[in-house]
Amino acid sequence: MTTNLTLYNDARHSEEDIYAYEWEDLADGLITNEHGSVIKLLCDQMTADDTVLLIEPMSGTGKTAKFIIDNAETPANIPKIVTQDVFQNTFLYCGEFFEIVEDDPRVFQNTITPDTLDYNMAGEVQGVTKHYDDVDDIYIDLNVDPEVRSKIELGEIPGNVNADMSTMLNVNGDALGQEHEVFAPTLIVLFPFPISLGYPLHEAEGLVGGVISSLRKLPVGGVLALMDIHYERVNVQMWRAIDCVKDIHGYEFEHEWLLGSLPDGSQSVYKAAIIKRIN
Repeated sequence: MTTNLTLYNDARHSEEDIYAYEWEDLADGLITNEHGSVIKLLCDQMTADDTVLLIEPMSGTGKTAKFIIDNAETPANIPKIVTQDVFQNTFLYCGEFFEIVEDDPRVFQNTITPDTLDYNMAGEVQGVTKHYDDVDDIYIDLNVDPEVRSKIELGEIPGNVNADMSTMLNVNGDALGQEHEVFAPTLIVLFPFPISLGYPLHEAEGLVGGVISSLRKLPVGGVLALMDIHYERVNVQMWRAIDCVKDIHGYEFEHEWLLGSLPDGSQSVYKAAIIKRIN
């Protein structure tokens, strides 16, 4: 049974002593002290029957999973944790993932197939082939700007992408579940890739697809935590995704904007969103 998560507002998050958290300092990762408060206040509501999905593109080092374990209010209630990445050392080093999480059997890797790059005669990337389970490969010509998809076209993006629980494995090779089971994490934490690779329009269409797929995975009562919403490239795609899933699929959401309160009590831009499915 999925825990019906409560969304705390920014004032509650500003009460957290984010510098008192325990950290795995030897590991790199996208998670920051501020992100920690977002994740901890949601995970502390869960039980061992819940599941957290961490989407960490090219940065699945294990640091975020270790943070959840080390800072749990009640260790017996630590949820199952799935980190999704290609687990290649193309941006951050991910080769010590299970060492970082100390071989904790509650932590699983959801290893996705990396893109295949296509180079021109000058050695420059000119295209990319994306691979999906049970779906034909998709070739993207990076020399041609993509069409901005309509809401109806975005509505065709499925929620069951990268959702085969039989391939989500822990350090012992045990699977999270079986292929036919529905993967519906109580909490999904999505870290957008932090830098542009020089193809902003293609990256925008990729990000909106990822947010839509995440929202569609949520059970009622589940939450998507989306980081870095203060960047326009993330904020715009967040709203495209929310509008699509509400209007096309009939989901309803409530949300809180977080990480905008400064230590002196003044207000800055919000840097994270927590979006809860309520129907």
